[in-house]
Amino acid sequence: MPPTPEESATEYTRVDAAGTRRPPRRVALIVAVSCMALAAVSIGLTNASGLSAIPLLGLKKSEAIPHTGEFCTGSGAKTYTKTTLKRVADRTVTGLLEWSAHEPKFEASDVIKVGEKFLVVCDSSWDILSIDERLPLLSPKNEVLKPDASFSPAGGFEEDSGFEVLIHDASAPGDFYVMRESIQNFDSAKYNAHVLKVRLTDSGYTVDETCESEMEFEGDSKGFEGGVSLRGKDGVLYLLGLCEGNHCSESKGKEVGNGRIVVMARQDVETSGAADGCLWKTVKVLELPKEAEFVDYSAIAIHHSTKSVAVTSQENSQLWIGTLQTGSDGEFEPDKAVFGEGKVYDFPRSGDSCEAIYCNVEGIHWISEGAKGSEAPGTLVAVSDKMKSKGRQAAVCHDKDQSVHLFALP
Repeated sequence: MPPTPEESATEYTRVDAAGTRRPPRRVALIVAVSCMALAAVSIGLTNASGLSAIPLLGLKKSEAIPHTGEFCTGSGAKTYTKTTLKRVADRTVTGLLEWSAHEPKFEASDVIKVGEKFLVVCDSSWDILSIDERLPLLSPKNEVLKPDASFSPAGGFEEDSGFEVLIHDASAPGDFYVMRESIQNFDSAKYNAHVLKVRLTDSGYTVDETCESEMEFEGDSKGFEGGVSLRGKDGVLYLLGLCEGNHCSESKGKEVGNGRIVVMARQDVETSGAADGCLWKTVKVLELPKEAEFVDYSAIAIHHSTKSVAVTSQENSQLWIGTLQTGSDGEFEPDKAVFGEGKVYDFPRSGDSCEAIYCNVEGIHWISEGAKGSEAPGTLVAVSDKMKSKGRQAAVCHDKDQSVHLFALP
């Protein structure tokens, strides 16, 4: 909600070195504009021919990143600790890997926890990172898993991977899936996600097959940005792909509150643009609740025993937590799957200006049970992409980019 007049005065009133209170900035601006308007009336900015008045002043308002409605100070102090995640730890990816494993950039895009390891993919790299859950610095415990000869992407390894999603099928422990966000077919203008079925080995990983998604996208930048798997009550493995843009669209992607998740099941097909004759067919499209009123959607995680769902927004620097009916392995039923109401939380913000500092969160995963009596788990691991360059993001975003984070719910 907007600040009250009293809060506005407190925020904008200035005191000079001599202790003299000066008029609030907002009031001074109003007075200045009013005076200019009166002056325009008195001197007359229309000519004798009745031509339109010359514009007095072009005031441009700077739009802040959407917030839950409260500020870090003032009235927001009453609810800040209840609506803001608690930072547990931050580690840059380069700080975790040995010097010999460093690359020019690590645009981390998704993370999952398997055993005592965090597995991370980057949309800039074809490698899978295996990070010890204790996040030791510059440690040989943190490894880089490279693809073996089983995989050779059509465009070559020189281009970025476009890896946006990493999924572990807990019902078949050796099976992993990596999604390439949205790839243009070489024989048409269509864009589809590519789903790689992967097995990890001691020295790297093997790609068993590559299948396209039936879901088509408008371009290569607003495809699947997050995903999870659920084993159905019917025994079928379903992949749930989170669209980055609202309506799963680029043209309507900024129409907030229209998040979509595409439920897919694998199908053998005789004719397909994918090399391996398989397709992830769309079974149903789920709508996120309107309260997840985000500009974009960057990651999703499901905690099976509690059916708790977490969905992040990179641009909002926020996290929605709710539930998914039948959202557990062995129980999932697409026709009955509906998201329940939840709550929006903020990622921690700058203590000085309340600016977003976790500006590029692209992966999220539940890693612990909640406090005794809690209906949801309590701790999350997240990863962040590289900040946008050329002034497209504030400088405060730089410190937390290309990193692994641990957060606790308030």
